[in-house]
Amino acid sequence: MMLPMVPRFRGLRRRQSNSSNDEPEPQFNMGNQNSTADDNHEPTNSEIFYPELYDVLKVRYLLRWKIIPEGLPVEIVDLIVDAAEYWPSIEATLDQKRIIPQDRDQVLVRTAPLCYDAKTLESDSPKVLPHRTIHPCRKIVFSIASHDQGFANSGHGTFDGSYTWFDTEIVPSENLSTSGNSSIPERDANGVRFGHGHPLLLPSSHKLQANRAAVRGTQHYHITWHHLDNIGADSAEAEEIQHNQGRGRATLNGSQVRNLQIGDTIAVWGRARFGAWSNHVERLSVRVFWAV
Repeated sequence: MMLPMVPRFRGLRRRQSNSSNDEPEPQFNMGNQNSTADDNHEPTNSEIFYPELYDVLKVRYLLRWKIIPEGLPVEIVDLIVDAAEYWPSIEATLDQKRIIPQDRDQVLVRTAPLCYDAKTLESDSPKVLPHRTIHPCRKIVFSIASHDQGFANSGHGTFDGSYTWFDTEIVPSENLSTSGNSSIPERDANGVRFGHGHPLLLPSSHKLQANRAAVRGTQHYHITWHHLDNIGADSAEAEEIQHNQGRGRATLNGSQVRNLQIGDTIAVWGRARFGAWSNHVERLSVRVFWAV
């Protein structure tokens, strides 16, 4: 069956930021990207086109059979589609504003299982969507609008002195029913929930994003994880990104994307530590792209 012609296809636009206040510009370079901005420089997605699964399948059909009579090899089609980053995606968004006080960590967003039709998840036989390879994820984009309580004793405007932040959790499909806020530890005999030595007491090198410390205005963070990212956690570049952009230095090598499996879900946690610190989350979204 011949699929209908598509009059026009628009490529995805990528964002780049080598500093925390750069204006986002359209570009197609692969690799690790991030941008931050204050309330007067909110990034906009109005000009970004996100193809649906059917759009991608149509383009693959046209490339495969309508370019030359004998048809392009599948491998060439894969290269073209990947170079254009023309992948289907799903998005999960925060449904309302949240304020996270000290030690009351929350799961803010959870994506649908990778490559599953969200409309069929409640059925006895959830539908698996078309995908390529057992690790089809190619890119994950996080958009966060947030700020802390707006005051602190030190570290004003820096990420290093911040005690409000966001983490990600990869939940395998078999563990979906047990994932959630139940993983927050109970208070001990002294009333402490995250005691000395607890792995979640402080932001780690695996954090998704920290808020700027003692900044009351809403900050906008646009974080892209790409399967081609390759910045080592121990590199000087990773140290600079963590210091200047507030991202975890151990999240820059692309392994989170490359290792994601069919059915895995991404949960984003909001966290806050110590007295008077609070994480104010205005908006948050996660968009996951996969190869077909």
